[in-house]
Amino acid sequence: MRRLPKGANAPLAGAAAIQLEVHWDPGRGATDILCLAVDANGRVPSDDWFVFYNQPQSPGGLIQLTSADPGHAVFRLRLEALPPGIQRCICAAVLERGRFRDLLGLRLIATPSSGESLVFELTEAEDEQALILAEFYRHGAGWKLRAVGQGYRGGLKALAEHFGVTVADDPAAAPPPSPRPPSEAPSPYPADTPPPVPDQQPRGRRWPWLIGALVLMVLIGGALGALGLIAPHWLKELDRLGNGLRAVLHPPPPVAPTPPAPSEAASQVPTVAHTPPNLTAPGSRPSSLDSQHLNCAWSEEEVFRRYHTLGENYVRILQRVERSNRQLLKWRQELRQLGDNPCPDPFGEGNRQEIDQLEQLPIREWLDESLKLNACAGLMIKRIDQELNRESRPIISQRLVREADRARNLESDLTDIARDLAYLRNKTARLIDGLQENLDACGR
Repeated sequence: MRRLPKGANAPLAGAAAIQLEVHWDPGRGATDILCLAVDANGRVPSDDWFVFYNQPQSPGGLIQLTSADPGHAVFRLRLEALPPGIQRCICAAVLERGRFRDLLGLRLIATPSSGESLVFELTEAEDEQALILAEFYRHGAGWKLRAVGQGYRGGLKALAEHFGVTVADDPAAAPPPSPRPPSEAPSPYPADTPPPVPDQQPRGRRWPWLIGALVLMVLIGGALGALGLIAPHWLKELDRLGNGLRAVLHPPPPVAPTPPAPSEAASQVPTVAHTPPNLTAPGSRPSSLDSQHLNCAWSEEEVFRRYHTLGENYVRILQRVERSNRQLLKWRQELRQLGDNPCPDPFGEGNRQEIDQLEQLPIREWLDESLKLNACAGLMIKRIDQELNRESRPIISQRLVREADRARNLESDLTDIARDLAYLRNKTARLIDGLQENLDACGR
């Protein structure tokens, strides 16, 4: 039995049949173990290759979850029989609650059909809710196992998106964000306050919904095809309406304005450290997988510098929006107390100044900045993964693993900031509407 430290790798003497066992203390947290197969681009070829509690085997039974008990999970892998397009098999763990720093001592044991077993024990972790334990990868004509031990603060969602599985957000269920001041580490959150994490559903509730959606898409496609044969002019009208709807939902991004200098009337508007560039696609967040088609205009050092600046301005914007929200509630109460009496001049002037200050907040520009930095973080992860695949020296591998941890935490934090800024953009619009209703009620 050979022990592998984090970042180390070893060849598998026999890859015809691998028994993969994971042991942990069930009293420290409910854990789901999963295994997924990815291609050369790091994508799952299809959902069928995502093997977990609710889908216990891959096509052909080449990857099987044979046992899933509290504190113990067993997989059986036939690596040599995998299609040539499959380049890696990832073994990962997801916590339903808590963090992996509370689950140290978790052990992974890979036993090949011939040769010695390989063991990896988790001896270090932080605030991750999803962790890549190890990966099997092709090396020449054979296979190797690498002990990884790195993960994501975003839990199942971040893990799934990294490997090409889309998990839909529920914007209506997202709670208001809390301030997270930046720190020297690559995160704008305090050490004792982890970033907000969307609710995870690690036991496969996604799959029935996905199957239903696919069936619905097939039915809609068939209906549209029949409609095209019977009344083709209707399809043209539908296409015209669709183009109009896209123009409304995705307007072209404006040129990022330079934040105005604060005046006496707008002394509460936060100043911005620098003006981010004008970026495209403000309504989408490129993931690390999509980012292979993008370029990053900055060095990695510049990415982290801009990231810290983004965190500082994010906190300022958040505090400013919360202040406006409290002010609106106060004025609403005053308006009810006035009844039919005329509004005093300071009331109307205060509402107008608040509207002006909210309209000056550069939320869209910083949202675009977070999306661009997120794409850069994805490219950093891809580069490090490629170097890890080529590297066999333990010291260099461990350094690359640490760099990968830092990059993944960066990507996870940027995802949360982008989500929060999108929420704040919508909330700011609602606040402006509420302040304008105050002015309308006063007849001004």
